[in-house]
Amino acid sequence: MLTSYLSTAIRVSKKQKLHTLLNVIGFSIGIAAAIIVALFAQSQLIVDKHQPDANHVYRVHLDLRSVGVGVRGAIDPRMPQLMQKHSQIKDLLIISRIESLQYSGEPMADIVKVKDQRFKFKKAYVATPNLAEFVNISVLHGDLTQALSQPNLIALSQTESKRLFGDTDVIGRQLEYDGGSYEVAAVFADLEANTHFDFDVLMYLPKLQRGPFSSHVYLKLQPEADFNALAQEMTREMQKRAKNPNFKDIQFQFIPLTQLHFHTNGTVEMKQGGSYLALQVSVVLSTLLVIIASVNFINFNIASAAKRAKEVGIRKALGASKSQLVTQFLSESLLIVLFSGFLGVVIVELALPHFNQLIAQPLTLVYNSLFMLGLVITLTVVGLFSGLYPALFISSFGAKKVLSGDFSRGRSSARIRKITLCLQGAIGVGLIAAIGMLYQQMMLVKQLDVGYEKAQRIIIRELPSELIYQQQGNALLDELGQISGVAGWTLSDTNYATAINGGMHYTWPNGEAYDGMLAVINTGYDVIDVLGLKLITGRGFSRDYTGDWYREQQNGEAHVAILITKKMAHLAGYEKLDEVIGVTVTVPRRKLTAKVVGVVEDIRIGSVNNAVQPTSLMLGYADGETANVVLKIAEGIDPDNVITAIEQVLAVHLNRRDIEVQSLNDEFLAAHKNELYTLTMLSIFSPLAIFLTLLGIFGLASFTTLRKEKELAIRKVLGASRIGLISLVAKEYLWLSALSMVLAVPLTYWLVGEWLNRFNERINQSIWIYGVAGLLVILLTWLTVVLVTYKVASRRPSSALRYE
Repeated sequence: MLTSYLSTAIRVSKKQKLHTLLNVIGFSIGIAAAIIVALFAQSQLIVDKHQPDANHVYRVHLDLRSVGVGVRGAIDPRMPQLMQKHSQIKDLLIISRIESLQYSGEPMADIVKVKDQRFKFKKAYVATPNLAEFVNISVLHGDLTQALSQPNLIALSQTESKRLFGDTDVIGRQLEYDGGSYEVAAVFADLEANTHFDFDVLMYLPKLQRGPFSSHVYLKLQPEADFNALAQEMTREMQKRAKNPNFKDIQFQFIPLTQLHFHTNGTVEMKQGGSYLALQVSVVLSTLLVIIASVNFINFNIASAAKRAKEVGIRKALGASKSQLVTQFLSESLLIVLFSGFLGVVIVELALPHFNQLIAQPLTLVYNSLFMLGLVITLTVVGLFSGLYPALFISSFGAKKVLSGDFSRGRSSARIRKITLCLQGAIGVGLIAAIGMLYQQMMLVKQLDVGYEKAQRIIIRELPSELIYQQQGNALLDELGQISGVAGWTLSDTNYATAINGGMHYTWPNGEAYDGMLAVINTGYDVIDVLGLKLITGRGFSRDYTGDWYREQQNGEAHVAILITKKMAHLAGYEKLDEVIGVTVTVPRRKLTAKVVGVVEDIRIGSVNNAVQPTSLMLGYADGETANVVLKIAEGIDPDNVITAIEQVLAVHLNRRDIEVQSLNDEFLAAHKNELYTLTMLSIFSPLAIFLTLLGIFGLASFTTLRKEKELAIRKVLGASRIGLISLVAKEYLWLSALSMVLAVPLTYWLVGEWLNRFNERINQSIWIYGVAGLLVILLTWLTVVLVTYKVASRRPSSALRYE
């Protein structure tokens, strides 16, 4: 029996070549997309699930949105430490960048010397000795717990050990720094890629008592613990102790370790996390591809049902049961889907290397038993889902009605064909319009004006502040400015592509005082020219005004000139921007007075999804141990060609070859990789979804038009012209296509609007996109109908009526 079903299925597939080809194309593309997205989703969803007790570990975040900062994953650990003895908390881990300790009063050296060569540590952190209880880490040499338990001991990653010493067996070796040395006590294997942890150097966490510092705090809770309730309890305790009234609205959040990958996108993170939006877009579109292929299959089978009607009638007359006919049609569906699955796997193998390049991730297809079982089950489910309704529909034909010729002339049959074509057109209009809006939104995010120029700019990261923040300049900066192709330079303590480093509380002479922290960028001369800021009124910083540069007097009072953004001027109550020029603001806690010398257009620091913050730029004030130099490269000069010369100058003056020098545009793109991931997913899967939808409309219009072959032949015999026949048929389908547009637009408009509400900066929905989508579907349907009708109308009527 099975052999009979298969042979019949193969015979039918050969006979209905167009039908089979369209289905195989649709299913193979949909299945290939589903496999690729499943691999991508797996790579995103397994992050940190291999850590010890991962399901019971949470990281403490601080919700600072009430003071305009956002949600931060790096906090002062003192409050969590106070609750460490809580019955629901089993253990607590603190891990912090060593740069964060400079604000605590106990800075640690991160520049060391090995055989007269100076190096800066890569990804250096201090941590509590229980790190291995939270992180799955393999120690190659030495004792990691000991390294984290004593001062002046250090643990190195395999890569960092080779960079510094050229070997990994370096226990006991010394790393000298100004005023002391570190001893290597452990070497550990490089961390796996599927974790948000990212460190190469680990050191002892000092007993910090001189002030707050920023760190990542992880809590391991009891299995029965309610993490949301515990976060609320910690929030209430903090608010009781808070002396600053602004802290009354600040809240703690606990983020599960297994979800952190989608919550680690900021300057304080060890590395940039993944994009949940990119994952959602890819999963939705790949699922849509499979659904569209299935819907096409159902519609094609129903539309061409009449071709199988006589076969069903004859087999029923010969005694075939309905269950046997259903099994026959399901076997045909499964055969097409299984063959398409094989082609889909071939497509995956061919496309995966190119896909990996686009997302910069090494995805691989592993043919293990789990994958094969999952693939077979998925294909079977898709085959049964796609084939069940057509099988039940076709097998329900009555033998007498079919064999008497009444089946194809029924109103219900025509109504079904019109409904399926109308729904397919509505899907096409909605999908094309929605993808067009989605693409427009992501392009807005990518091309949003951030208020500064990224192209032709190079940033030199983390140079000593005391070296570069000098009013008269120095030999290093002078030589950098003289490099061929460099058109100017300035200073900055802020990484414009990621986040603001600090802020201040300003009090304005008109009495305005903002409750939250206002963003401050500590910078140098020529910042307007070098960064391409847009000056609205006033002037920029000038060497002709010696009072512009930050200066502190003996009594502790200080004065500085500042530029402010338009948003800050409006926040301070100055609607007329000229009125704020010359105004002196105060920062009482720092005994600082600042004179406003100019107003610039708003600057968007960090993610383009962030709201614009009111910002000021302060000349010559160094608030940290390190800062950056930004170079402007002349037009027509490739920045990559200048970087080599910059590195040579840095090596001569600082005896270091590991200073990070990068294009500001590359840094911006790296900081926004999640938005680019989403755009990449759209560019890959959207055209495929649109193609399958239009393919379905083409096939459905073709089949339904061919159903009119006998009617057209009779009309031609009665004197109808070829043009008249084409006009008659096309008119009916134009109305159906227009109706599909009416059905699709309101629902799509509402759904897209709900999605756009997630963004701070968003497009206005363009009506013309809906018009283009509708016209595209109408045009495709019309062309298909015209071509098929022309072909049918060009035949001799006798070829269609010979058996009547």
